[in-house]
Amino acid sequence: MLAAAPAAAQTGAAAQQIDEAYTAKIKEFLQDPRITTELVDHLPSSATVPTPLKFHGRIVGTPGELTYAKDIHRYFEALDKASPRAKYWTIGKTEEGRDMVVLAIADSATIANLDKFKGDLAALSDPRKTSEAEAKRLIGTTKPMYWLTSGIHSPETGGPEMLQELAYRLIVEETPFIQQIRNNIITFITPVIEVDGREKQVDTYYYNKKLPPGAARLPLMYWGKYVAHDNNRDGMGQFLSLTKNVNDFFLQWKPQVMHDLHESVTYLYSSTGTGPYNDAIDPITVTEWWMMAQVDVQEMTKRGVPGVWTYGFYDGWTPNYMFFAAHTKNAIGRFYEVQSYGPDNYEVRPPATTTSREWFRPNPPLPYIKWGPRNNTNIQESAVLFSLKHFADNKSLYLENFWIKSKRAVDKGKTGAGPFAWVIPATQRRKADAADAVNELRKQGLEVHTANSAFSVGSLAVKAGDYIVRGDQPYRTLADMYFSIQNYSPANPSPYDDTGWTFQYMRNVAVLPVSEKSILDQGMSAVTAKVHAAGGIEGTGPVLIVDHTTDNNLMKFRTTHAAVRMQAAEAEFTAAGRTFRAGAFIVPAADRAKLEPTLKELGLSGYAVASAPAVKMHDLDLPRIGYVHAWQRTQDEGWVRAALDTYGVPYTYFADIKLKDGNLRAKYDVIIYPSVGGSAQSHVAGIIKSGDTPLPYKKSAATPNLGANDSADDIRGGMGIEGLTELYKFVQAGGTLIVEGSTTTIFPAYNLTSGITVESPAGLFARGTILRGVVTDRTSPLSYGFDAQLPVYFNQDPVLAVAGSAGLFAGGGGGRGSALSQNVTPNAVPLRISPWTFGASDSTGTPTPATGRGAAPGAAGAPGAGQGGRGSAGGAGAAPGAATPGAAGGNVFGGATGIDGSRPRVIMQFPANAADMLLSGTLANGEGLANRAQLVDAPVGKGHVVMFAIRPFWRWQTQGTYFLGFNAILNWNDLDAGK
Repeated sequence: MLAAAPAAAQTGAAAQQIDEAYTAKIKEFLQDPRITTELVDHLPSSATVPTPLKFHGRIVGTPGELTYAKDIHRYFEALDKASPRAKYWTIGKTEEGRDMVVLAIADSATIANLDKFKGDLAALSDPRKTSEAEAKRLIGTTKPMYWLTSGIHSPETGGPEMLQELAYRLIVEETPFIQQIRNNIITFITPVIEVDGREKQVDTYYYNKKLPPGAARLPLMYWGKYVAHDNNRDGMGQFLSLTKNVNDFFLQWKPQVMHDLHESVTYLYSSTGTGPYNDAIDPITVTEWWMMAQVDVQEMTKRGVPGVWTYGFYDGWTPNYMFFAAHTKNAIGRFYEVQSYGPDNYEVRPPATTTSREWFRPNPPLPYIKWGPRNNTNIQESAVLFSLKHFADNKSLYLENFWIKSKRAVDKGKTGAGPFAWVIPATQRRKADAADAVNELRKQGLEVHTANSAFSVGSLAVKAGDYIVRGDQPYRTLADMYFSIQNYSPANPSPYDDTGWTFQYMRNVAVLPVSEKSILDQGMSAVTAKVHAAGGIEGTGPVLIVDHTTDNNLMKFRTTHAAVRMQAAEAEFTAAGRTFRAGAFIVPAADRAKLEPTLKELGLSGYAVASAPAVKMHDLDLPRIGYVHAWQRTQDEGWVRAALDTYGVPYTYFADIKLKDGNLRAKYDVIIYPSVGGSAQSHVAGIIKSGDTPLPYKKSAATPNLGANDSADDIRGGMGIEGLTELYKFVQAGGTLIVEGSTTTIFPAYNLTSGITVESPAGLFARGTILRGVVTDRTSPLSYGFDAQLPVYFNQDPVLAVAGSAGLFAGGGGGRGSALSQNVTPNAVPLRISPWTFGASDSTGTPTPATGRGAAPGAAGAPGAGQGGRGSAGGAGAAPGAATPGAAGGNVFGGATGIDGSRPRVIMQFPANAADMLLSGTLANGEGLANRAQLVDAPVGKGHVVMFAIRPFWRWQTQGTYFLGFNAILNWNDLDAGK
C-alpha cells in the first residue's frame, strides 16, 4: 500500500535518522495496518529535542495510558527550551486555577519575529486601515496562522496525546513535506482546552482501571467547575473561562483557521455539515470548509485508509460552538470527529448505516476492525498533516480570502442592503442588562459607539448616549449572526443543537436595526471601556423605591445588602411622579450613604420619598437555599449555579442522595433542583446500585483532581422513594421547591401535585427554539416586573397541561413530514415567524410574516410600557397523544388527582394560536402547545412547587428570563400574594 503512496512526502526521509525504538512501538501498537500513512509510520530522531518516549517514558498511542494536561504542558515547555522553532506560553487560567497554553511552531526566523506576523494579520483583518496595495503586499509576504485545539470534551482523550507527537514531528522532521509547513505557516497548538476536565478524566480512567471486572465504573461526574459537554456550547454566552481565553487569543492573534479535534464517529469525519448553514457565514467560508475537507478525504482515500468522510454529521447552523470564534472573525472554523482513542484496545463493529457507501463516504468504515489508541493517533495526525500542507501550499489563497471576507463585512455596512447599524437604547427599561449586553458584545470583538447627541433616522429617535453597533466594521458578521431572526425549516435534516438564539430575545433587551444609511454619518464616539448604566438615587426622604425592571442586578442589590429590610409592592402604584410596577423594591428606612454606591455600581435607579406608598407589601426575605444536583448528570444544573454565583445568591450544594437524610425544612427555605434529563422515575432511581461495592467520588491520593464541586463515599442510589418523600414533606411544611426542565415532571408523575399532567403532543417539533411567553397571572410574585409577554427558550419538553386552564387545544397535527424523494431545497419555503416588538403592545392578533431565513428583527420601536391582552382562548380538550390528567406514572403517594388537592396557579403559558408562538428558530405542530403552561405555581400543603417548562437559565444566554427564577427566590414565602 505504501509503495503506491505519493513519494513527495517521503523524499528526504532517508537523509534523517529514524528513532528506531519509537518507530518500533508505532508498529507494535497499531491494531490494523490499513490505518496508517507514510507520514506517521515512523518518527525522526533528534539529539536535542526530546520525543514523547524520552520525556514520558512511552510513545503516543500506548494502550492503557493517558497523560495529564500538566505533563503535556511540561512537554511543550521542554520543546520550547530545546528548539528555536517553538515558543510556549500561557493564554489564561481555568476556573480551578490551571493554565491553558499554546505552542507556536514555525521556522526559527519566524518564531523570533512572531509579533511581526501578528501585526501583519491585524492589518489584513481591518480594511478600514489597510490599503488594497498594502494588503496585496502582505498577502504575498506574510505567513498565515493555523490553530489546532483539542481536549474540550474531556472523555475524548486522543487529541491531546496526538498533538504531542505532531508538535515534535513539525519541529524536528526535515522532509520537504514538513519543511513546506514549517517554512510557510505558523502552527499554533493548544493541546487541552478543558484543562480541569482533562485532569479529572485521567484520574477517573486510572481509578476504574484498578477495579475488578464487572464492578461499576466511576463516571466522569464533572469536567469544569460548571458544565460538561456544554463547554462547547458557550460560544455565544462566553461565560466559561476556557471560552473567554479562546476568544481573547483569537482577537490578539487573528489566526486564519481554528481546527478543533473531537472523538465521536467511525473513523474520521472532516467537518462540512449537512446544512442548513448559518446565514451570516460568508459564502467563501463555506467553500473553504469543503475544499479542506475534500483534501482530507482524497489524500487519505488515495492511501487506502478507510472511513474518512465528510458532510453527514452536524449541520453548521448554531453559532454556539467554540470554533465559531473563527467564523465571527472572518476566519475558518473546522473540526474532526475521530474513532475514540480508548486508551484500551477494542473492537469496532459499526452498523450498516455507518458502513454503507454513500456519496459523502466513498471509502466507508469496515464492518469490523481492531482499534486502539495508535489507530486514533495515526488517522488524525495524518489528516491534520495533509490539512497543514494544503494550507501551506495555498497560503496566499487563504490570506486573500481572509482579506476579502474582512472587506466584504465592512462593505456590507456601507453599500449593502442593511442593516447599516443597530441601536441599543441606553435608557431602556432593562438598562443595566442592556449595558451588560454591550459589554459582552465588545468582549467578543464588536465595536460599539455612543451617540454624541440626539438625532432621528427614519422613525427611530436616538438619544444621546444610546449605544450604536455600526454595520461597517470587520466583525459585523457577529452582529448579523446574533441579532438576526432564525428560521429553521423542519424540512431540513434534524438539527444538531438549538435552532433559535436571537441575542436580544434571549436577553430581553431592545436591539433596533437601522435601515437608513445616514446613521453612519451621525456624530458618535467609540466605546473604549466597560459601560455602566446610569444609577443612583433621585429625590430626598427616608424611604427608597427601586422599580422592578427585571434587571438581573436587582438580585445582586438584594444579596449585597442582605441585612437590610426590603419589601416588595404587591400592586402597581405611583410615587415621586412616576408609576412603579408590582414587585418594586421598597426600603423603609434607607441608609442612602450605604445603598447609593451600590445602585450606581449596578446601574439601578432609586427614588427617595418622604413616606412609604399606600400599597400592600411583603418582606423580601432572603431564604436559606439548598441546591440539589444528581450524580448521574451534572450538565445543565451548572448553568443555574453560574447565574446564582454571578448575582451573589448563596446556597448549600448537595447531591440528591442526601435528600434521604430528611429534616429538610429545618435546614432550608428553598430547594432548587435543576434539570437533569431523563424520566421522573430515573430521577428518583439515580445511579443504579449493582453489588455492594461503593462507588466513591472524592479527592484521594489516587484521584487528586476529583471532589472540587462535591464528593461522596458512594454516588449510587439516587434520592429513592425515601428522598422523594422527604422532598414532599419539605414542601408541605412550607418550603418552596423550584424545578425546571426534566425535574418539573417528578411531582406530577408521582401524583404529588393536583391537576398537572405531563403530555407528549403528537408531531410536536420545537428543538431549542424561542417562543412567545404569555403572562396569564400578573399579580403573582413570580411575574413581578415583566411585561405581559416575553420571549422564552423552550426545547421540546416538558409539556404541561393544567386542569382548568382555558383553551386547551382540541385539534391534531401530523409529524414534520417526510418523502421518499430527497428534498434538496429545504429552505425554499421558510416558516412563518410571529413578529416581536420590544415595549410595544402584547397583542397576538394577526402578525405579518417575517421574510427570509435570517431576517433582521422588523420595525422595532423604542421601549415603552405597553401592555396587552392574553390572546384569545381556544377550545377545550386534550391534545392528541397527550396523557389525560392524573394518568402519569408513579402513583406511589396517592390517587390520580394528587394527594394535596390544591389548585395550581398558571403564571405563564404558550399562546392559544400556534401561529403566534414562533419568534426565532423552529416549530412544527405547535398546536400541541396551545395554552400549555410555561410556569406553574403548584401549592402543596403550606408550601409551593415552582415548575418551569421553559428553561429560564439556559446556558449563559437567557438573561431575559433569569428573574423568573430570582422572583421565586425573593418571594419564596409570599407566593400566594395577588390571589
